[in-house]
Amino acid sequence: MEEERKKESEFRIKIDRESDSYDEFVGQIKTLVSEENSKQLKEMLDGAHPADIVTLFRDLEREEELYLFRILPKEDQAYALVKMEEETLESFLEELSVDEISNTLNHIETDETTYLLSYLPSAKRELVLANLSKADSFEIRSQLGFRESSAGRLMSKDFATVSITDNVRKGIINVRKKAKEIEDIYQVYVTDEDGVLEGFIPLKDLFLTPINTKVAKITNFSVFAFHYDVDQEEVANTFKKYDLFSAAVTDDLGRIIGRITVDDVLEIVEEEASEDILLMAGVSEDERLSTPILQSVKRRIIWLNVNLLTAFVSSTVVAFFEDTISQIVVLATLMPIVAGLGGNAGTQSVTVVIRNIATGDLSFSNWWEAVRKEFTIGVLNGFVLGTVTGLMIFFVKGNLVLGLVVGTAMLVNMIVASLTGSLVPIVLKAMRVDPAIASSIFVTATTDVCGFFFFLGLATVFAKYLI
Repeated sequence: MEEERKKESEFRIKIDRESDSYDEFVGQIKTLVSEENSKQLKEMLDGAHPADIVTLFRDLEREEELYLFRILPKEDQAYALVKMEEETLESFLEELSVDEISNTLNHIETDETTYLLSYLPSAKRELVLANLSKADSFEIRSQLGFRESSAGRLMSKDFATVSITDNVRKGIINVRKKAKEIEDIYQVYVTDEDGVLEGFIPLKDLFLTPINTKVAKITNFSVFAFHYDVDQEEVANTFKKYDLFSAAVTDDLGRIIGRITVDDVLEIVEEEASEDILLMAGVSEDERLSTPILQSVKRRIIWLNVNLLTAFVSSTVVAFFEDTISQIVVLATLMPIVAGLGGNAGTQSVTVVIRNIATGDLSFSNWWEAVRKEFTIGVLNGFVLGTVTGLMIFFVKGNLVLGLVVGTAMLVNMIVASLTGSLVPIVLKAMRVDPAIASSIFVTATTDVCGFFFFLGLATVFAKYLI
């Protein structure tokens, strides 16, 4: 075990992209692949974790990747596929034969198998499923039938159970049988004679209890379970809230059909966070560094066009006050200050509100608290920034009225920004639209329009004091 850890650690040092020896190491890999020297390649990869091997693929050509992949043990091949980035995985699976894919699936759990097969074209997926045993094929087909991003799609169908009428001895026997198929067992689920979930027994308690003890006596009936159609984001929030390691998944009748473990949830958290960050910027959640340029352009151009339309609205407001700007040229240099700070304040509110929606801290039951808090913050920030900006303009330009106009416009726009930033995500959520998709665009457009309107409108009203 110590020797394996040492080899794995040494390999990670070699593939550190910041290391001076990285390019040399990749060069050696390329040379050995071109020579088809599988023996020496296997020695170089000995002890390496599949996830670390996948990192090498970034600097290899596709044929080199495939050669390296094919000399790995079947179990390492399976985990290498699971650890690939989505777009790399999709194109990689196209290159592998049906037999190659089928042979790797025997080494991973059903949730990982379902994940991999979801990236195959339907025709090739059917061929792979036909290559599996009837039992495995049935299990995978049924799991692929669950809604994407649901607990049913996420779960593994490999779990250990014991009947509530059994004794501990029977439970231990069941665990030993299942241990050959399951990667990790955290707890044993307790069911009635119809398979309905009753509770669970921590693995430690099962093995430390006298074997003739009835299962019912050591069962914990406060079991966490998700219906198969629950969204994966809700699953992740529940795991975080209650510090869960594992949870059951049940059908409409309450029968256990699978389990979700903490390693699955970690992937969800990363996926959901990345998705929200990208969507807030108007970028597709599927975009990666490896995404083709034209595909990236196609995905981004839609929201950029929406931004263009909102920019035209803002410019229309400015055009309405052309006469005022032509008379008081200094207004043109001050407009970006009001609109820019309003946009930043709105973005802050949007980010905080969306995060609280994502974590479950903000719902329709307490939405008013968020709006009230953001309104108060907007008033206070607007008063401080408006005062500072107004004083600076008074000292620089020597015009008290101009300072008051800018300061007042700043105050009003900061309030608008905070209100819009808190209300837009909540309204979108109520409309069943992901708040991360369009919130920032609407908020920025609103702060630009209102900022220009209030600033230039006030300047027009007090124009005789500004000339």
